[in-house]
Amino acid sequence: MALWAAQILSQTAANAVTSALIILVAELTHSNTSSSLLILLAVLPAVLFGVAGGVLVDRVDRRLVLVITNTLRAATIIPLLLFGTSTTVVYLVNFLVATVTIFFVPAEAATIPAIVRKRELMVANSLFTFTFNGAFLVGFIILAPVIVSLYGYELLWVVIAFMFSIASLLCSTLPPAPSREGLSPHAAAEVAGRAVAETRAGLGEAFRYLRSAPLVTWSLLYIALTYTLVAMAGALAPGFVREVLRVGERNVVILVGPAGIGVIAGLAFLNLVGQRWRRPNAVGTGLVLAFAALLGLAAARPFADLFARVGSPGLGDAFPVFAAIISVIAFVFGISYAFVTVPAMTLLQEELRDDIRGRVFGFLNMLVSVFSLAPLVLVGPVADVWGVAPVFVAAALVVGGVWIAGKSTRERATGAAKITSE
Repeated sequence: MALWAAQILSQTAANAVTSALIILVAELTHSNTSSSLLILLAVLPAVLFGVAGGVLVDRVDRRLVLVITNTLRAATIIPLLLFGTSTTVVYLVNFLVATVTIFFVPAEAATIPAIVRKRELMVANSLFTFTFNGAFLVGFIILAPVIVSLYGYELLWVVIAFMFSIASLLCSTLPPAPSREGLSPHAAAEVAGRAVAETRAGLGEAFRYLRSAPLVTWSLLYIALTYTLVAMAGALAPGFVREVLRVGERNVVILVGPAGIGVIAGLAFLNLVGQRWRRPNAVGTGLVLAFAALLGLAAARPFADLFARVGSPGLGDAFPVFAAIISVIAFVFGISYAFVTVPAMTLLQEELRDDIRGRVFGFLNMLVSVFSLAPLVLVGPVADVWGVAPVFVAAALVVGGVWIAGKSTRERATGAAKITSE
């Protein structure tokens, strides 16, 4: 319970930091490129320090890692309270929080087997995975936008620092995990080298397995695609409400709030019909909904230009209707995220061999990070030059292409499942 509560608090707070900093940097710079750079700095540590984080966690007391990482993240919030209007501070804090989180996540995952009975390990890992995704939803889409919109940044920084601090106290109650004694610097370097070699060998085996399992491969791509779309939408959301709705960046809740509600609605629907709805069909439906939602967001920009009244602020009398339409489109986008991600993740759990599962999920984490880099580098500058509409059109075309390319694999999987059930 202590570890789970610490996960809820710390990961929700970490996602809330990223979300709030996106809104803040958009207000300071009025630039989509700046927002993309900010999210890029949140993704980059996973690429740079992912392996090192795992090596360190295996060499020291994991409880100490959990306590220190949460304490450090609470401390990094202080500069935001003191110098919150500095873009440099915003970038630095964002990078530091993401870097420290790289060490927290593997330490947390590795602690679970030490404190949970073996027969309950599957349930514990399922809860861990569910909370990991739920923390993104609550922190990034709900907590940060709502508090910033209603009360401002200062209160949010205090809340986030408090959440990290409580998480650190909860982790201090965990049983210690003794570190390996007598490890010299030379031996530590050898261990790190072996860890890197084993990681490469494991990824090579994962690649060979994925070539022989197209359904698993496509499921990985679906999940990576949806995570990339969410990162892209998060980077563009402040600029979208500024360009399309003609309101301040803090009103980003108009877009992300309905999207969060859509995710919840999608999850609820899957829980009701999940056993009767073939998972490949659910993924296909989610891709179609994402395609339609992205085109709807793209069309909003020229329609906003059409409805905007010359000489009057914003959209004038058309604003309530326009905001409602945008909210509905964002709601559909949230549903599409649930319809794609959850069934695809379930397919992975069902199809993967137990002896390859860890390596494939490790590959998934790397895949998500790598997939996110290129779009985050490109979407900001493109949106600043040509507006947000071309970016959403391009994203819709990618989703449509993935839907077409993976259709035959989904149909074969659906047919095989139907034969098995009969």
